[in-house]
Amino acid sequence: MSIDVHFLNVGQGNMVVIIFPDQKVMVYDCNITEENEENVFAYLQKIMPKNEIDVFVNSHREADHMGGIKELHKKYNIKQLWDSGVSGNTDTPEYQEYMDFRRNVGYLEEVKPNRYWAIKPNVKILNGKREGLDDPNAQSIVIHINNKGSSVLLTGDTDAKVWKDYIMLESYRPAFGVYSNLKSSILLASHHGSISFFGDPKSPYTKHISTINPDITIISVGEKNSYNHPDDDAIKLYKEYSEGAINNGEKIFRTDVMGNIKAELKDDGNCYLSRINNL
Repeated sequence: MSIDVHFLNVGQGNMVVIIFPDQKVMVYDCNITEENEENVFAYLQKIMPKNEIDVFVNSHREADHMGGIKELHKKYNIKQLWDSGVSGNTDTPEYQEYMDFRRNVGYLEEVKPNRYWAIKPNVKILNGKREGLDDPNAQSIVIHINNKGSSVLLTGDTDAKVWKDYIMLESYRPAFGVYSNLKSSILLASHHGSISFFGDPKSPYTKHISTINPDITIISVGEKNSYNHPDDDAIKLYKEYSEGAINNGEKIFRTDVMGNIKAELKDDGNCYLSRINNL
């Protein structure tokens, strides 16, 4: 049995669909626009096991992580919504649309760190709303999903500081001298491959990435975007700390280059990746 994780090519944004063996569906972020709407829904029609989403996770309230949620909800009824409860840029139409949806959804949970999904104990929440922090990116919901050894880590737009000051400290188990729920087969690069995940490029923070030790890193990013994502220094670091243990040694997969990407997290501990060209 496998947990299927689909990284959709949604341009300069993020959208991940996770389908569990019992057909529970989690969607982590969305960026559905007029330009990609037809392709996104054609792809969803092929992979979705039902016409509803058990939980939608908004990592944080930025347009490229919640755009088009109203249209998504029309086609696939969203039963639960998780978000951090932290305000983002309130001036965008995507924000207003999201907040309208948020007020009307049947079940809402403001997510804080160090919790498990009640019905899926293999889904661990590593980051969310934190008292004393102002930056919405730093309070992105971070989720680790494990299937008996094969796993994926979804990181939102988190930066080096929140990893160093919070997530790493909270994940450490001193009695055993290990970090819990960090080692991952697949890492979704934070903030579309921005250097912010590593901090100062002249003296980058790498304790987190060396602990995560991914087989491969996936970067969800738009072609020729105005932010110059992914950052060249970040790519070098992701390559250095990714093992390349699957898919013939490839270490970096990019949605702008490879299109939609499917990962199968097998219950024998193995992980398989396939590229699915845009429809």
